[in-house]
Amino acid sequence: MVLSHSKHIHSKKVVSAVMAGLIALGGGASVVSANETAGGTAASTTQSSLRAFSDVAAGYWGEKYIYQLAAQGIVTGSNGKFRPNDPVTQQEAVTMAIRFLSMQDQLSSGTATLPTNIKVNDYFTQYVQLAFQQNLLDKQKESGYSDEKVIWGAQKASREWVTEMLVRSIGRTAEANAAKNNATGFADNAKISPDRLGYVNVAVELGLAQGVNGNKFDPQGAVTRAQLATFFSRAQAYIDTKYANQYEGYIASLDNGKLELYVDGQLQSFKLDASTAYFTSDSAKRQQFSDLKPYTKVVVVANNGTAAYVETTDPAQQVERFERTYARLSPNHVIWFDTGSTFEELSYDANTLFLDQNGNKIDPKTLAAGSLLTIERETFSPQKRIVSIRVKSGLVNKSSEGVITSIDTVNKTMTLKDSTGYEDTFAWDEKTVIRYQNQILTPAELKAGFSVKFSVENSVLQSVEVAQSVERTVQGMLYAVEENGKTITYKRNGSTQLETKFLADKPEIIVSGVAKPVLSDLLADAVSGDKVLLTINGEEQVTKIEVTGRQMEQLDAATIVNYDPKTRWLTVRDANNQPQVIILDEKTKLEASTGTTLDKVEPLLGAGRKVSVSVIGTRALSLEVVYKVEGKVSSINTSKRIISIVDANGKVEEIPYNTTLIVEIFGKSSASLADVRVGDEVSAQLSTNQDYLQTLKVKTAAQFEVVFTEPSKNRIRVKANGTTSDIYTDKAVLTGEGGQAILLADLRPGTLVNISLQGNTAVAISEVKLTLGEITNVDASGNVVTVKDYAGNSQAIGVSAGVKVVRNGSTATNLSTLAASDRVEIRKDIQGVTIINVMEKLERSFWQASNSEIQVKRKSINDNYRFALSDKVFVHQGDTTLSVQSLKENDNIVLYLNNGVVVEIVKQ
Repeated sequence: MVLSHSKHIHSKKVVSAVMAGLIALGGGASVVSANETAGGTAASTTQSSLRAFSDVAAGYWGEKYIYQLAAQGIVTGSNGKFRPNDPVTQQEAVTMAIRFLSMQDQLSSGTATLPTNIKVNDYFTQYVQLAFQQNLLDKQKESGYSDEKVIWGAQKASREWVTEMLVRSIGRTAEANAAKNNATGFADNAKISPDRLGYVNVAVELGLAQGVNGNKFDPQGAVTRAQLATFFSRAQAYIDTKYANQYEGYIASLDNGKLELYVDGQLQSFKLDASTAYFTSDSAKRQQFSDLKPYTKVVVVANNGTAAYVETTDPAQQVERFERTYARLSPNHVIWFDTGSTFEELSYDANTLFLDQNGNKIDPKTLAAGSLLTIERETFSPQKRIVSIRVKSGLVNKSSEGVITSIDTVNKTMTLKDSTGYEDTFAWDEKTVIRYQNQILTPAELKAGFSVKFSVENSVLQSVEVAQSVERTVQGMLYAVEENGKTITYKRNGSTQLETKFLADKPEIIVSGVAKPVLSDLLADAVSGDKVLLTINGEEQVTKIEVTGRQMEQLDAATIVNYDPKTRWLTVRDANNQPQVIILDEKTKLEASTGTTLDKVEPLLGAGRKVSVSVIGTRALSLEVVYKVEGKVSSINTSKRIISIVDANGKVEEIPYNTTLIVEIFGKSSASLADVRVGDEVSAQLSTNQDYLQTLKVKTAAQFEVVFTEPSKNRIRVKANGTTSDIYTDKAVLTGEGGQAILLADLRPGTLVNISLQGNTAVAISEVKLTLGEITNVDASGNVVTVKDYAGNSQAIGVSAGVKVVRNGSTATNLSTLAASDRVEIRKDIQGVTIINVMEKLERSFWQASNSEIQVKRKSINDNYRFALSDKVFVHQGDTTLSVQSLKENDNIVLYLNNGVVVEIVKQ
């Protein structure tokens, strides 16, 4: 939430009136006596309202909103209580709305006149009159009030009534009128008053109001004090109201009891005490003083010089670090650096910290000429004040606690950020001891983000101890899987020792080419088990097993010599005419034209038949009775009815066919042999006796867009070049853009996929990797383009296999048309050619937005002003990430559109 700052300017008269109103809201049913309390007790009541409310427990869902509005003077408590569950009357809600908009100075000083039938207690008359004048209330609607038992002002405010007033308060009445005929989607939509339906739609769309249990809006339900505080707090994102005691800026310094804030070029100082409430803009959970960080962006709401409410709006510390070689000090806090060819001077102040290599404070006079120093300075002010100067050169000896920020296993270095926030890189060697819960780890098992205790001697890590429960990975060979599925045993890479771990309840298992693998698909062996990457959680349970390699032998087109069904021993003659005995078991994966079970396959295991077998030792992992030949068509002899196919090893198979031959080519109905060309990749399906060609399936591949998936039917609907096709996926291997195994349900509409087919059968479906971001460098001669994606990662993408750059409907076949700062979508087509689509760029003024759409102001009458938003739209100003909701009307913005959808918004 971005809030505005204004200087503290208010007349005593207005302050007195506001304080009296605060007491009125604090007094609940006794509001009629508000005028009697407008004197000397008002100030003390306001002061006490900023202390902890005894009936608002820590962690209460509305805690943040209550303390924020109390600090801003919009709500208050009474006798140390807020009474969050008390209902709010209409006159109280109106008073809060006027304060929410900071319109107290517009209250009439004369006699107020209200519409007929609008009766309120005396104190609220001027507030309600102003609300009618500002169109916060509809005079025609409210004048129809006719309850003679309860005056209009004392009527409990309903959820739909408050919603209308709130939407009017933020100036969205026109949108509400436009949405008045739209159903809300709530189960009790019919109970919402027709004339308030549009207001509910707008409030829900903007996130100001939500439903209650059972997907209901409960339009006539009473609004509590806590709920109303929440509504107004959320709505502050949509107004430019300037609160007199609110300041927004960057924390310049932070000590117990004091916060200095850099605001509009000046330093503002605030006291901090036990009553100060700390929160962040992206969470309702209360923070502690220790969670505040210097040089971050915050909003401070102050009372009499004390920060009553502090909200962090951007947790990124605005500092930069660079290195310099020290030369000398000069009087008046000037430090000189040696750049090699000249000298550079910088100014520091009395608050600048000078630290040695171990983070200990030192006198700047002890600095030695030639020392390499790390300079840290803030970046939010024009002065760029130096925060700290730290000695970096020389050998480091220290023991500290910190966090691993990166690990380089190639160069054997580790970068750590210590408890002071300082980063340094240290080497490790064979003597470095790495521990976790009394276990010895390898450096490869450590990850960035681990909290550690470490010791350094002569700049070399001596010990690293992981200080909290962490998830880590281990590489090794699978030795055994317990039959009950509770434990696995493995040998860590480089070790001869066996290690046993418990398995988590449902560990994730990944085996390339196996859909939904289970424990029984893993190959455990004392000599040649699966090579695995194990993920182990903080409770020392294995949560993920990924097979990275298998030590097996593949026998292609081996000839059967004999099969014994009693022992399941299969004797074959391999390609080198050498005999081998292979044992089938219940885990052997079987495949033949007649089926995939042993009783279907055994009748085909006669002498002379050809089979393909994968084995570990003598154990058969898979056996396929050869019923197909795969390769390229080398010739087609129609007179002798023979098709010659050359396989991947260069071996030519001459296969006869007859008039019943079936030809399958995807996208071509009634295909025949005349449609097959020499050089086509094919899968030739043989007859049961392996004596003639039964079906010839031409292999094709194409790139498609996913329309939708039907996992229950193993079917996917795709489209390409205007043609839609349904493809069954039960025979296909599905992989994500990173090559990982995925499920059909993981593919979302709009995703691009490459599909490899044999005839009409899909055998592989892979998600196409899309890279969206900003071009930072173009090397046209080297065929490399560098892109910074929306996650902040920089990627150098080579296009040596060919490139097509599409901009405004025109296509270029080189990189010369690209420029730094272009926004692009990059992918590879089915042939491996890199497709770079340059996004459309529009400069406009912001008007309004919802979660799915942004509306801008037109430059001409023919301009489009409504654009769909990507669900992952990247909104930022420079390096600061923003939300769409933080944009204000008339903000200058740049839109980047990919296929008509906004994927990036840059605030100018």
